[in-house]
Amino acid sequence: MKEVQLELLLGKQVYDLDGKPVGRVEEVRAEARGENFYVIEYHLGAYGLFERLSALAIGRAVLTALGAAGPGSKKLVPWDQLDISDPEHLQVTCRKAAL
Repeated sequence: MKEVQLELLLGKQVYDLDGKPVGRVEEVRAEARGENFYVIEYHLGAYGLFERLSALAIGRAVLTALGAAGPGSKKLVPWDQLDISDPEHLQVTCRKAAL
């Protein structure tokens, strides 16, 4: 188990195995288990930002109007596919196309 301060991850750019940018960490989904919370997945990109701002419906409309709401525009990264060992250099453990 790895513990990291969440604020160190928010807004950080994530890269894939080829070094290509995947998106920024904008939202984190966690689950309560007893007294602790465990990260389930990380949400990257514009959709994640709108989720964090609790404006997903408005954000979806804006992204659709801008032509940025297509397949693959919403990136959800399972907790075990994001290497957080170095919060300054986040990397998924797969290629961008696999997300």
